[in-house]
Amino acid sequence: MSKHRVIDDSFEPERYELQGEPAYQFNFEIERRDFFKLLGGGLVLVFTLDAFASQESGRQAGEAGRRQMGASTPKEIGGWLHIAEDGSINVFTGKVEVGQNIRTSLSQAVAEELRVPIASVRLTMGDTDLTPFDMGTFGSRTTPTMAPQLRKAAAAAREVLIDLAAAEWKADRSSLTVKDGMVIDARSKQSVAFGKLTKGQKLLKVIPDNISTTPASEWKIAGKSVPKVGGRDFVTGKHRYASDLKLPDMLFGKVVRPSAFNASLVSVDIRDAEGTPRVKVVRDGNFIGVVAPNEHDATMAASAIKAEWKAEPQPPA
Repeated sequence: MSKHRVIDDSFEPERYELQGEPAYQFNFEIERRDFFKLLGGGLVLVFTLDAFASQESGRQAGEAGRRQMGASTPKEIGGWLHIAEDGSINVFTGKVEVGQNIRTSLSQAVAEELRVPIASVRLTMGDTDLTPFDMGTFGSRTTPTMAPQLRKAAAAAREVLIDLAAAEWKADRSSLTVKDGMVIDARSKQSVAFGKLTKGQKLLKVIPDNISTTPASEWKIAGKSVPKVGGRDFVTGKHRYASDLKLPDMLFGKVVRPSAFNASLVSVDIRDAEGTPRVKVVRDGNFIGVVAPNEHDATMAASAIKAEWKAEPQPPA
């Protein structure tokens, strides 16, 4: 069993990390996707942890989730790992890629334990319908907390795949190894792809606490210099950012910001903004904004709104 250094998570959160009610509540519902329908036949592994709470868009966390959010960081982070019928490996993490290259490093961690090329691993990151709640992406917590958990998930998947192959072949599992997305019998030389083993099965496997992961001294993929996942798309302009996304009849929105935190709207003159063609002004209580068919018109209309705010004394910066 590999040993892990105990990390002290007792630190004061930044101001922006403190939990509190938002200044404005939008009332909306997002329909939860059918997780298993999306995955299809395959092998699913899940972590268990105390006070586990799934992230759900637009919903309040339960009591267990609130207890977690009140702590500095969760002691464990749950995650899913799915091996599809075509052999592709989809890993779920609540962490998001914001330029720190964790899409690459987490893919390396999984690829190392499953003995597969990085290209076989696909990460679903920060999708609150699918990924476990883990307090978000902050404080450089991905590498010391999420990477070990995904390594454990991949190591457990590797052992289950060997068990499945041993049962299918009625072979001694000690003679079986995994390599390049295959389980291989060193004695008979027969092999079977991961996807062939998981086809049609929806197996739920709890990851053992004592699952052994590959020692760093034996790493062949993790901890090595590899091309950035999706790096070519970034340098060639193929990667699409949020500002590149266009949908039919899509509108662009701009918010008129108050003069100070928690300020209340006293009066507003929207005549100049409403005079812009195809612009709509949206007002609800202290919230005021505009929508328009393009970003330029939305920006100009928001700038044309004359708002008067009443602000309480502010704490020093």
